[in-house]
Amino acid sequence: MKIGLISNKTYKAWFIPAISILTSIILMIFNIYLGLIFLGLSLFALYKALESEKKQEESIKEYVDKLDFEFEGITKNAIFKMPFPIAVLNNDGKILWYNNIFKEMTGEQKSLLETNIENVLPDFGKEKEDETEDNLFEYKSKKYRVYSNTVKEKKEENLTLWYFIDESDYQNLKIKSENDTLAVLNVYLDNYDEIFSSTPSERRPLLFAQVDRIISLYFHDFGSIVKKYENDKYIGITTQEKLEKLKKDKFSVVERVREVKLGNTIQPTLSIGIGLGEEDPRTNERSSNGAVEIALGRGGDQVVLKKGEELEYFGGKNKATEKRTKVKARVIAHALGQLIDKSTEVYVMGHKNPDMDSFGSALGLCYAVKKRDKKVYLVLNEVTSAIKNLYSRAMENLEWLDGVIVTPDEAYINIKPSSLIIVTDNHRKNSTEEPRLFEKSDNIFVIDHHRRGKDYIDHASLIYMEPYASSSSELVTEMLMYIDPNPEIDTTVAEGLLAGITVDTKNFFIQTGVRTFEAASVLKRNGADSMVVKQLFKDDMELMIYKSEIISTTERFGDNIVIGTFDRDLESSNLIASQAADDLLNAEGIDASFVLTRQDGRTHISARSLGAFSVQLIMEKLNGGGHLTAAATQLDMTIDEAKEKLKEAIQEYAQGE
Repeated sequence: MKIGLISNKTYKAWFIPAISILTSIILMIFNIYLGLIFLGLSLFALYKALESEKKQEESIKEYVDKLDFEFEGITKNAIFKMPFPIAVLNNDGKILWYNNIFKEMTGEQKSLLETNIENVLPDFGKEKEDETEDNLFEYKSKKYRVYSNTVKEKKEENLTLWYFIDESDYQNLKIKSENDTLAVLNVYLDNYDEIFSSTPSERRPLLFAQVDRIISLYFHDFGSIVKKYENDKYIGITTQEKLEKLKKDKFSVVERVREVKLGNTIQPTLSIGIGLGEEDPRTNERSSNGAVEIALGRGGDQVVLKKGEELEYFGGKNKATEKRTKVKARVIAHALGQLIDKSTEVYVMGHKNPDMDSFGSALGLCYAVKKRDKKVYLVLNEVTSAIKNLYSRAMENLEWLDGVIVTPDEAYINIKPSSLIIVTDNHRKNSTEEPRLFEKSDNIFVIDHHRRGKDYIDHASLIYMEPYASSSSELVTEMLMYIDPNPEIDTTVAEGLLAGITVDTKNFFIQTGVRTFEAASVLKRNGADSMVVKQLFKDDMELMIYKSEIISTTERFGDNIVIGTFDRDLESSNLIASQAADDLLNAEGIDASFVLTRQDGRTHISARSLGAFSVQLIMEKLNGGGHLTAAATQLDMTIDEAKEKLKEAIQEYAQGE
């Protein structure tokens, strides 16, 4: 008996006979005859109550059965008259039933019963069997949203009801809306001053007119608007649909402008920033400004597309153009001096696993702060094999360095909001010696020579990024000339800076310009000894053996690329891998080298090239970064897995070429 089906009236029918029986028992104590009579009447009343309840249950059941039958009829009628295509399939994908609209959708004249759905709708497939899944299905130029409902029977096969909602108009409108989304372009002729000074005066109007013509015609041909508002700056508007065509063309305008030769000794280069996907044109314009800044920070001569937080790069395969003016270095040095004077103390740090350039430039910056009579600390987690010789020499010869070098934890505990953080030879937050320092102070200065990548420190008070420079040590050397009225440099500091330049230029062979040799001459005048610098790079015998091991087991990948592995987890694994990658470039016919090694449970890749091959773009595909000729990354996987990922990245780069 289901209590839920018993009414209040039924409870009353039970209650009265029960009271009567109890009363009969009490009467039998005083008068047995009277009690028996009353008991008989009570039993009769109980019988009537049971009969009444049974009739009521049968009435309720009859009502429910009738309602179920009527509802089933309504459901069947509704399904047969649904205004969209419906089909019922079994487990094998055979059609067991369908409505007329489904048949009209397929265009079939014959019966579709017992026909496999794949023979009727070839692209439908059986992968849609998940009853909770819905997706878009295109058929005969129409777009349907497909839903399903599966009835699971224990004895019989499962039946799935599929129905198709025509969303063609909505989807076409959605695509049109996306295609018409506006994008803002910022186009910079990023070496205008250098071109102006290197071109004869009578040829300048022709040269810049030709550049204007190429830029205007190119974007107009793609249905976009672009207008010049300064000598070296243009702004434009396009749509997402046109932007896709520009991407397929790989923004060939950059290459076309670079080929302009009308008396200029320097190639003109463009940096283009594109903002897309924001709520309004003004916000897109801000994204475009940010994108062009990133393009310039990566050395110019390339395109950066910024959509929300996503960045997409085009170009950037050429060496950055050297800037010959020192005005910027002087302005930055003056601004840094003011930041130092306003701070309570200064914390200088390079990148994790520091090399000669990171540690040498850090020494130079500490020396500059010390000369301004300000407390300075150098954040250093460990003395790696790459810097141990310079570290020992600095600790021996620089008395003021005592107490200056602190661990990341000590720096994090003692830093104040009024402290200045100087980051050198790195611009990526998570690659610094102690990223937590940025939580306590927003007073940040970044100096770096690498091309800007993702995860860069975007809230710095002052940023000095010059990808044309050979090294951060070169930039620091220039700043030391302007940051103090008395530009004398301690001999040991000068040797550290010269060592930083030497290691990043591969002995003044790669990424060198006029400014590089000028910086070296300044350091030489301040007592830097080339023989001492050479001693700083001496390796022990074990490291030389390990490098030979890598070189002997290196394999070719393509015609001009080699990949080596060093499957040992040593303290100096990264140093050995990077030096081996450098040595591999000495082989004839090799344009790029990659060496994989293990350290701290991760796989590290050191990448090197001679300039014709951008290892930076390849490492960025693996969440790394660096320079055109020197880059690296770290991966949480085995060496074999990392090697396969590396090969895929190289192939993607080659296809892009």
